[in-house]
Amino acid sequence: MAAHQPHAFEARGQPVAQIFIEPECQEGRPLQRGYCNEGIVALPIDTLEQQIAGLATAYEKRASDATLIALARSVIASLSGDTPEVRRLPDARIARAIELIRERRGDSIPLSTMAAAVHLSPERFRHLFMKETGVGFRAYLLWQRLECSLTAYVDGQTLTEAAQTGGFADSAHFSRTFRRMFGIAPASVQPD
Repeated sequence: MAAHQPHAFEARGQPVAQIFIEPECQEGRPLQRGYCNEGIVALPIDTLEQQIAGLATAYEKRASDATLIALARSVIASLSGDTPEVRRLPDARIARAIELIRERRGDSIPLSTMAAAVHLSPERFRHLFMKETGVGFRAYLLWQRLECSLTAYVDGQTLTEAAQTGGFADSAHFSRTFRRMFGIAPASVQPD
């Protein structure tokens, strides 16, 4: 779905798989073009039924993380057209910025600092980052911080510790942001 779309889902006690794809990855571009132009778009469920059933069965049988990831990747490949688009090299400055962001996950990084690090003016950096990734710098940075906190929580940290790992002021700030972005409380994610 396009950014900033209010959304919710009701699982009614059923397991739910959420698959998040970063917009700058190889599969992200065709997915953005195909599904993110008109708010919330229904997926072609009829073409995914077997893959969804396979993913559910693997989860119920406690398959390895590697197996679950492979199954999720097959769903992504189906949705993105199953044929890799012509690989365009990203702008080297934005690729470097993404690398720096990932090295400093959990840190609050001002746009001006990142722009200077890749030798661009703040305005040019903002424009080029959006063009290359499909999301704004602040939104991307927030996404990385959420991912950092969620990873820490799944790896055994408390919500408070995970919030601090991702650079949030406290667990309440992390929980509000997580709920706003994903529609669920982080505490509802149950690490296996």
